[in-house]
Amino acid sequence: MKHRFFQRLSDRNGTDKMWISGMGIMLILLFLFSELSCRRPFYRTSLLVVYGALNLAIFAGVYFAIERQVDRKLRAFSDMIENLIDGKVMNKFPRTDDTILSRMQELLLRLYDILCSYEEWERKFRLQMAENTGDLVHQLNTPVTNIRMYAEFLEREDLTQEERKQFIKSLKEQSQKLSWLGESFSKVSRLETGMIQLKVERQSLQPILLQAVGQIMEKAKHRNMEIDLTGQREVLAAADARWTGEALFNLLDNAVKYGEEGSRIEMEVMKLTNYVGVAVRNEGAGIDPEEYHKVFRRFYRGRNTREKEGVGLGLSIARKILEEEGGYIRAGRTSDGRVEFVIYLMSGFSG
Repeated sequence: MKHRFFQRLSDRNGTDKMWISGMGIMLILLFLFSELSCRRPFYRTSLLVVYGALNLAIFAGVYFAIERQVDRKLRAFSDMIENLIDGKVMNKFPRTDDTILSRMQELLLRLYDILCSYEEWERKFRLQMAENTGDLVHQLNTPVTNIRMYAEFLEREDLTQEERKQFIKSLKEQSQKLSWLGESFSKVSRLETGMIQLKVERQSLQPILLQAVGQIMEKAKHRNMEIDLTGQREVLAAADARWTGEALFNLLDNAVKYGEEGSRIEMEVMKLTNYVGVAVRNEGAGIDPEEYHKVFRRFYRGRNTREKEGVGLGLSIARKILEEEGGYIRAGRTSDGRVEFVIYLMSGFSG
């Protein structure tokens, strides 16, 4: 028991040691002067005066020593805060010490880490916004220039009726492209900057597939194309219904735009071990193997599709959506030469 007492005593901080030492000395003096006053009763008054003076001196010494210790600790704490303001992380108080200052230091360091992470996020956000703005301005330049050019052509009085109709048609196409560009860029920008938070839930995939097919059916009929939904129907996947439908619609839209007129588009659902795969296959302009990864970049147009309508954002949006849901997407070809895009969704949640 005595060993544990002295062990606890040695573990105390400086101010506790000073206070306990002072109280110990005062207690020893009390025993000594009590003994002397019993043996020398005639000197009891003088002994009490000396005892009081010594106690006062000891108390004053302990008080000023503790004050210096506290002042030193507070100065060290102030220096630690100034170092944090200057971006220097320094541990003035050991984390093993169970003191108020060490706990306050730990809380300040955690707050500093949070602020630094927020500052880094804000820096990346600003860089991303600057990059997005630059890309948007660059991509807007072409349709805006074309619209201005066609508007100037329409002002000419020597145009034939056929030429005027052709310029009006081209003007509408460029306006539509401008609209597609603005809408698509808004989606990919909000996804990349975290302004849109996906709500991933384990749910049936069939309603999402049917909704995406329903949205593209009119455009497919216009090109005499049919969409076949094959594979497993009743499967569950971890997905955000709205945005997964957006990704599937983008794949189907590409299949309709770049597929051969009058051909079939196949959408197959495959249940794998940890994922659910949805493949979209079409007959049409192929993708060179070296372009499989490039097609998912923003505004990238494949060599065989640059003459077609589009702004090059659909696949980029689809990839970002799949990444946010914990899945992925790949491009390739089937054994019979058809173009194939496959998205992989998590079949459920681990744990």
